[in-house]
Amino acid sequence: MLTRRSRTIDQGTADVAAAAHLSRGSVDVAPPIQAGARAFQVGLAGLLLVGLAARLAVIGSQLGEIDGDEAVVGLMARHIAFLGERPVFYWGQPYLGSLEAFSAAPLFRVFDSSTVVLKLVPSAYSLGFLALSAILTRRLFGTGAALATAAYLALPPAMWAVWSTKARGGYAELLFLGQALVLATLALAQSPSRRLTLLWGILVGLAFWTHLLAIVYVLPAVVYLALARRGRWSAAGIGLGAVGALIGMTPLIIENLADGFLTLAALLQPPDLPVDPPAQLLRFFRVGVPVLLGLGQPTTSQAMFDQDWLQRPAGHVWVAALALAVLAAAVLVYSRTLARLVGRGAVPAAEPSLLVLLAVAVPPVVALTRFGFFVSEPRYALPLYGVVPLLAGALWCLPWRSARWTIVGAVVLFNVWSLVSTDPRLWRPEDTPDSTAASRAELVKFLVSEDRHQMYTDYWIGYPVMFETRETVLAYGVGLRARRGHRGRVSGSARDHRRARPGGGRFRLPGLRRRRAARSDAAAHVTPAVERR
Repeated sequence: MLTRRSRTIDQGTADVAAAAHLSRGSVDVAPPIQAGARAFQVGLAGLLLVGLAARLAVIGSQLGEIDGDEAVVGLMARHIAFLGERPVFYWGQPYLGSLEAFSAAPLFRVFDSSTVVLKLVPSAYSLGFLALSAILTRRLFGTGAALATAAYLALPPAMWAVWSTKARGGYAELLFLGQALVLATLALAQSPSRRLTLLWGILVGLAFWTHLLAIVYVLPAVVYLALARRGRWSAAGIGLGAVGALIGMTPLIIENLADGFLTLAALLQPPDLPVDPPAQLLRFFRVGVPVLLGLGQPTTSQAMFDQDWLQRPAGHVWVAALALAVLAAAVLVYSRTLARLVGRGAVPAAEPSLLVLLAVAVPPVVALTRFGFFVSEPRYALPLYGVVPLLAGALWCLPWRSARWTIVGAVVLFNVWSLVSTDPRLWRPEDTPDSTAASRAELVKFLVSEDRHQMYTDYWIGYPVMFETRETVLAYGVGLRARRGHRGRVSGSARDHRRARPGGGRFRLPGLRRRRAARSDAAAHVTPAVERR
């Protein structure tokens, strides 16, 4: 695909370049356009390898510990691969699709299930997002900005560096599908075809099934196409796009029709906390965006957040304000492309307006809904990383060419610092900060030595134990849902637990260090408890 800058070269210049190339005879020197394409391909390939290495490093570190939500995806993938189950949604959340679990299942069949194999799935999707972002940036702003975008996403801030490896139900997949939808939207506006229209619709439907947060991509795409094509849409074209969307979200539609519109019911549930739009919007920009930038560290623990926040750059109001001003300036640089879109339709100069619409859509959709209180771990704002091409484009507008890569290098180094300086405890559930793979392995070793294969515990311990033991140890307790095939054994354990609640003796992770004390208790307990029958 040629860059926007390349496409603006007039025919005379291209002819001169080609003639000069032919006149060199045996001297193998590529024309400028070919040389630019080769530089982009080589650079992107190298940065993809860097991104892969960074993600493998995260997976191999303490930041790669599996949590309860990821273990659910892993168990779903195991049941798909080995039991023939076909779940449509993430267990217990009928608004989050199972694309990630279906993507992991073939790998489990080949390599068996493990934390590393599971985390390779979102990592692969995140690298696909990197590649699509670079291709998009090259289309809009040229090769230099494209490689800068790829460098940023290869070594991103801590938030995306870790979440790009988290199998939490579809976040990396959503960013990949969303960026693919952006590219498809631009292509469809320029040269509509039946095949492209159908593909666009399928991407919309697949993204919606994967995560309803896809609305932040779909709304800008629809608005862009409506303004770009104006009245040139045919009923057949609109119908074909709708058919594609129905195909993409077929699992969601069938499941809702069969089970009484579970997705709609989940969306209509009252929020867990009262919605305060002004306060949530303020927190989104004061906390959420700085965390995305690496100026603060994400966590779900209020106590840990309060301790860590003031030690981070974002703890200083002026730093956060300066960062927000830079971001706003970059978006404003391209806000005039919206006027071009309205006035001239689908012209190349108007294409950056689609990313402007994306940047504008995310804050209200995230901050003004029931999910707006997740600002200290702003996973619902992850689509803002799709706007990185705008920042690279704005940087390449600066007159100081020699400073561009210096700025990119400084930003990437800061990203690396934000990752290596993070406290791994910030990334663990607040209720079980000491639960690690090693401590759970010690627990399982004790249980198996006692011929115990059921445990009473909580969500953040139970699901990881079941996944790590390949379901040879089953869990029951707060937040845990017994699956088909587990109910007989686990529910029996629960009935015994209700008859005789464990006594006061407890072991906290890490470690069951004294078997003598465990045997003296009515139950071995691992925050909250392991039941003995």
